[in-house]
Order: sequence, then C-alpha cells, then structure tokens
Amino acid sequence: MKKTLYITILLLLIISSVGFAQDEAKIRVIARPYKDSIKLRWAPNKPVAWHFLNEYGYRIERYTLMRDGELLENPDSVSPSNDIFKPEPLSFWEPYAETDDYVAIAAQAIYGESFELTHGIAGADIMEVINKSRELESKYSFALLAADFSPTTARLSGLSFTDKNVKEGEKYLYIIVSMVPEEKMHIDTGYVYVGVDDYKPLPKPINVRGDFNDGSAMISWNHQFFQNVFIAYKVERSDDNGKTFKPISDDPLINTTKSAYETPERMFIIDSLPENDKEYFYRIKGITSFGEISPASDTISGFGYKRLPVNPAIRNVGVFSNKYATIEWEFPDSLNSRIKGFEILRSINDKGPFDTINKKLIPPYERKFADEPPYSYNYYKILAKDHYGHYYQSYPYMVQIIDSIPPVKPVGLGGNVDTLGIVRLIWDNNTDLDLLGYRVFRSNFLNSEFAQITVDPVEDTVFTDTININTLTRKIYYKIQAVDQHFNPSEFSDILEMKRPDKIPPVSPVFHAYETNEAGIILKWYNSSSIDVTKHVLYRKAGGEKNWKVKEIFYPADSIEMYVDTSTTAGKFYDYTILAVDETGLESKPTKPIKIKQFENKDKPAVSKISYEVDRQEKYLKLQWKYDEPGVKQFLIYKGNSIEELVLYSSADEYEFTDKKLIINNTYYYVIKVVFVSGLESKMSKIIKVSY
Repeated sequence: MKKTLYITILLLLIISSVGFAQDEAKIRVIARPYKDSIKLRWAPNKPVAWHFLNEYGYRIERYTLMRDGELLENPDSVSPSNDIFKPEPLSFWEPYAETDDYVAIAAQAIYGESFELTHGIAGADIMEVINKSRELESKYSFALLAADFSPTTARLSGLSFTDKNVKEGEKYLYIIVSMVPEEKMHIDTGYVYVGVDDYKPLPKPINVRGDFNDGSAMISWNHQFFQNVFIAYKVERSDDNGKTFKPISDDPLINTTKSAYETPERMFIIDSLPENDKEYFYRIKGITSFGEISPASDTISGFGYKRLPVNPAIRNVGVFSNKYATIEWEFPDSLNSRIKGFEILRSINDKGPFDTINKKLIPPYERKFADEPPYSYNYYKILAKDHYGHYYQSYPYMVQIIDSIPPVKPVGLGGNVDTLGIVRLIWDNNTDLDLLGYRVFRSNFLNSEFAQITVDPVEDTVFTDTININTLTRKIYYKIQAVDQHFNPSEFSDILEMKRPDKIPPVSPVFHAYETNEAGIILKWYNSSSIDVTKHVLYRKAGGEKNWKVKEIFYPADSIEMYVDTSTTAGKFYDYTILAVDETGLESKPTKPIKIKQFENKDKPAVSKISYEVDRQEKYLKLQWKYDEPGVKQFLIYKGNSIEELVLYSSADEYEFTDKKLIINNTYYYVIKVVFVSGLESKMSKIIKVSY
C-alpha cells in the first residue's frame, strides 16, 4: 500500500478532473464545505444508471490526502458512513410529502408505475420500448430536479450526505461508488476533493437590470458568471419603497437553454405590474443544489407607464440667409400634459450620431425652434420626453443650405516611409462642420505638377500610399486639400518632403593614378558621383597580410581625392582599394585593388669619414664619423677579431660609438652601416683596423 495507494488515489483524482466520454454512465459529485461539516450531493448522469442505483445504491469512501498543508505519505482511509445510500422506503416519504411538493414529485418518480429494463427488443413492440424509455427519462429528470430544490428530497432519494467528522487543516478525497453489479451495468465512480478550509460564503447575483414598460417589467441578471454556483433563482418584488419583498412566483426560476454550450450571459423574466405610475423594487436571490439561498442582489426600481400613442413629426424647416434654420413640428396639444418637453437633435448624416442643440428643454406647448448657425447639410430630429424619462422621436428631416465658402487649409501634414515603400500620412482634423473629406496629391519633384492619387475624398486623417523605391529619384512630395459637402476645395496644405528608402548603393569611386617616392605612396582617385555619399573609405593590405584594414576616411566637406601613405617600408608591396558610403549606410562596390611597391633607393652611400681614438689607461676605444645623407634612422656597428669574424655588435643613434669591451694586445676590426627611416640601408663602410 503506502505510496502505491497514494499514487493510485491521485491518478483517479486527475482522471476524474479530465472527464470521460459523454456517453459513459458515471456518478457526478459536488461538495459544499462549511466550518464544521462538509455536505455531499451526487447523481448519475444516465436515466438507466439512476434506475439501477435506486435498486442497489451507493457507497461512500473518504481519504485524507493533506494535513496542515503537507501531503500525507500514507493517506488515511475512513468510511464516513457504513450505510448503502439508496431511496428510503415509501413509508418514510409520506410524512414529508404533505408539506413538500418536491418530496411528492420524487416519490412518484421513484415508486410510480414500474419500468422493466430489457436487454433487447426481440418480441417486443418497438413503440412500447420507445415509450418506456421516454417514461424513464421523464422520471429521472423530475426526480433529480426535485432533489436539487429540496434537501429533504435529496436525503430521502439517497443522493446526499453530511460529513461532520471533519477537521480544519485537512483535505479529503470523497469517492462515491456504484453498488450495481458489473454484469448489470458498469457505472464509473464519482470523486470530489475538498476541505472545510475551502468554505466561502455564497455570493449575491450581480448586474441586475430592469426595463419597465406599459404594465410590465423585464428583469434580467448575469446568469453565466455564477452558473456553477446557482441552479435556480428567486425574483422578489416590493411595492412599499423596498421595505418588504415577496417572490413573484412560487416556483424558482431555472435556466432553460438547450445545452451547456448555449448558456446565455443573462437570464430574463417578464413580470406583470399591478398598476402603472407606481414605483416597484426588484431583487434576485440564488439557490444552490444544497437548498441554500444566497444574499439578495442590489435593488433596482422603476415605474410602469402608459406609452404615448404618437411621435412628434417635423412639418417644415425654413432657411434664412444661410444664417439660421427654423424647425417646425407637429404634436397633439392633448398630450402636452404627458410630456416634459422637446429636444432638437442635429447631425450631418441620417445615421448620426445626433447631438442635442437646444440648451434647455423646450416647453411642451412650443412647436418651433431656430438653429443658428446650421450646417451645410443638416438632419434634424424632434424628441418628446415623457415624465418617466422615455423618448419618442421623429423621423430624420434633411435640410441643405447654399454654401460657397471653402474649408480651411489643412495643417499638420506629416508621415514616414518604410523600407518596403509604404507611405503613411497623417494630418490634423479640420474643424469645418460640413467637411466631406480630403484629397491627397503626390509628385516626384518639388516644382513639378502634383497628381491627385485619391479617387474619393478621404474621411479619415490618415492615408496609406505605396511608392517605387527602386529609382534614382531620392525624394517624394505630398500635399492635401480639404473638400466640404458642396465640393468647395480648400487651399493646399504645406508640401511635405519625404526621402525614399535607399536600396541603391552609391556609384564606386575610381583610382586614376598613383606614384611612389622616398616620402611614401601617392594615391589619386575620382570620388563617387552619387549625391547622397557621406564618406569615402580607403583600405590597405600590406604584403603578407590577409585582411583589409581601414587606412583613412574622407568626408565630402574635405573634397579630397588624393592621399599620401607615409607609413610604408621601402621595397614592400601594398594593396589599396576605396569605396563610397551613402546616407543610409549602403556601400558601393570597392574599386579593383591596385598593388604598389614602395620606392627603394639602392644607391645610398656608405659612411666614409671614420676616425678612432684609443685610451689604454681608461680602457676604451671611441669611433667617430660624419654622414650627410638625410633620413637616417640609426647606425649599425659590426665588430670582429678578423675580417671573416665580423658580426653585428651594436647600434648608435649619434655619430660616435665607444667600445669598452676590449682585451689588451688584441687587434679589432670595425664596419659601419646606415639604416634609413624609409627602410633602406647603405653599403658597408670601409674596414677600420685597430690594435689595442
């Protein structure tokens, strides 16, 4: 057992939460925790299963899976009741049936005329089988409905149990097991996982609304939000300002949708009002499967009223000097006492939106109103408002005035172009009341004629256009024009200049000359002819190097088309290339690389004027010389005990060298060589022989 049982229970719980196929018979269970007990309600999902379970009954098992927040390694197994739950004998029902109609309904369904279940239809009349099946379904439905509305009925039907042997901090897995033999019918077990700490008070119904009419009120509330909490509702009404409420029906109201997948958001009921002109108050209470009644919803109220028999109608509208319009309408004088007054509504089209133009309510006896100033196009409506706040409106009436004044000039034109050539324009909304829309114009050149690109006026203040981006024309220009409902055009807006996204790289620069001398390598080129070039980049690769390196960057403001590379070594090869970069970072193709060898002068003269001084007392020998060639970097000193043994011994930056590493009675040979900044070297000097 131990962990094996624990894992088995958890697997069963998981499987039950996932659910089974809809056509399998099983037991469904719900639980309602309280602070000192847990109530269970269950029922089979099939009429035939209900029939067999009424005969063989149910058994309850309980497992404690959690205690004080910790999962138990060995769940406690307890049978909260040793009873087999099934309907009580009929004699137990009779005392309750006289006072509880639901008890009588369930008793009739369970103990009424018997139903013989057969395993086939051979030898039986098919209509008889169908009728028996319908009879069983009817009994099953009425019995379970009665158990939902009456806790007593549920207990007598063997469909409920209250477990009082519960503790805080514990959570239980309740299992409702079918006692029907497998050979009779397989019925899946039901499960529910709950603890007393899960207790929550019942909510109250929400979003209650009322629509009051002549002698009736349609009350609605949100049913979907609590569809897993309440199975029915009570609607209560008060006619004494909300002091006392009474149900409008003896029976609870249930949802009557076709299936669980068609549950509407709201439930509705129409109540007949005893009289009009009186305020009635309504509230809603929910009912659970455990017979609990929720707190009452918020209260709403309203009046029943007698509708007006006619609506106002506009008779005539006169326009004077295009400055004001006089609206006249018809409405029976006999109904003046039943209204508070009139409102005048106006719009620029018959579908609205309509705005109220009178500042205060027009008195019931008035039948004329002046609108100043009217729109170019006007649609008027008259509303009669009764004492209950209800409106009765006329049909729209169109009035058009002569208009030769154009709209104001559009302002605020702006936009952007993306890399695909999609142009998005936006501008400020005109304040003209008779505005019809906007026309959009486009040109590739600032001083050329603009073409209209809209067929009909654009009503919005945004517009999307598509342009060709594979062109050498770098800019695009737009302007817009407002048009009123008489097609009077405004002045053009200020022109908007936009840059096309750059997809074309610049033209490559071209090398046209180069030379080399002792100063370095001189490069000459023609810059790119593209007008959007922001820089030229010169690359160099010395002999033996694999990668190009940026040598220099030139900007258009410098107007440079020549460069002297002084950081070269005589006799060494160098590769050069150059490219152009435009405003968007596009690069031209690099020029074909050119390979250049740095100038090398092989005729540098040797050092010729050399003298020396020997000091045997201080033990040193000093060489001195003169050399007039420019660009000297250093002098190399070669030394040996013979001509054949001459090797590089030291170097000197000045025109003299002192040697202190000498041995008396030895002969030494010296030679001097010059190294230049350019990398060139002179020939060896004549050999200096010194006896020490």
